[in-house]
Amino acid sequence: MIITLTVNPALDIYSKTEKLEPNEKLRCDKPLIDAGGGGINVSRVIKRLGGESTAVFASGGHTGKLFSDLLAKEGVNQDPVHVSNDLRQNFAITENSTGNLYRFGFPGAELQDREYEALLEKIDKCKEGSFLVASGSLPPGAPADFYARAAARASKCGLKFILDTSGRSYKGVLEEGAFLLKPNRKELKDLSGEAAETIEQQKNVLLKILETHQVENIVLSLGAEGALLATGGKVKQFPAPQVEHVSSIGAGDSMVAGIVYSLSTGQPIEKAVLYGLACGSATIKSPGTELLKAKDVESLYEQLLKSREEF
Repeated sequence: MIITLTVNPALDIYSKTEKLEPNEKLRCDKPLIDAGGGGINVSRVIKRLGGESTAVFASGGHTGKLFSDLLAKEGVNQDPVHVSNDLRQNFAITENSTGNLYRFGFPGAELQDREYEALLEKIDKCKEGSFLVASGSLPPGAPADFYARAAARASKCGLKFILDTSGRSYKGVLEEGAFLLKPNRKELKDLSGEAAETIEQQKNVLLKILETHQVENIVLSLGAEGALLATGGKVKQFPAPQVEHVSSIGAGDSMVAGIVYSLSTGQPIEKAVLYGLACGSATIKSPGTELLKAKDVESLYEQLLKSREEF
């Protein structure tokens, strides 16, 4: 069983315009509106891959109603916590004349203490052995140790806790432990407090975390260079498949979705990372806020398997 946790979900709005010009009324194409946010995207991708998950998220106001309707259309299982404020919105636009993508993010509404607690209480009801994927930013004013609290609840309930976040949201997580962490280069410093510019430095930091904390696996995303997997006292590097870069929106979430979905089917962590890389690359070749297509994932995954003799 897979549960995703999204504290700061957003309605993602995407459109195109010919050229961005100051002080002009810009005519845009018909907008695409999707339910978004880290864990939400993970659940949406898992559904596209043929799997099932339950999305736990904060939902409020008229935007919350639209958000739930969009998820229902995609067949995503929902277990929302109803909050008093509206969900935030994000906006992205492609400039047709250059192909440049511009992304605008808005802060989420503040949640009340009881609403944070209600989200955490959902963890207590999860079946032992389930994967709990916490992903995305926290709203303004959120407790910096919220994800550490989630990790502690997950550990108590026998869940496999997976976290993908950034900045101060990592506070206390290493002390509580996790099944899997998925930072990128910048987030590795957020997580460890250490700068690591080269691959060798990054490997050393990853091994240090494994040695000193109750963390089983770390997948360090390296963008077009692939990923590092730290597990069992070793670090392996995996290349990413080469695809045309169209849009990176949702690529990191797709990678997490691919990893956890693969693990949930009984695949070893190495193959799960390859599948995650295939998912991330499949989303990168999709325009705007569109997520992956399953047929692209399978093609890219087969390509990666052929490049790894040990598989």
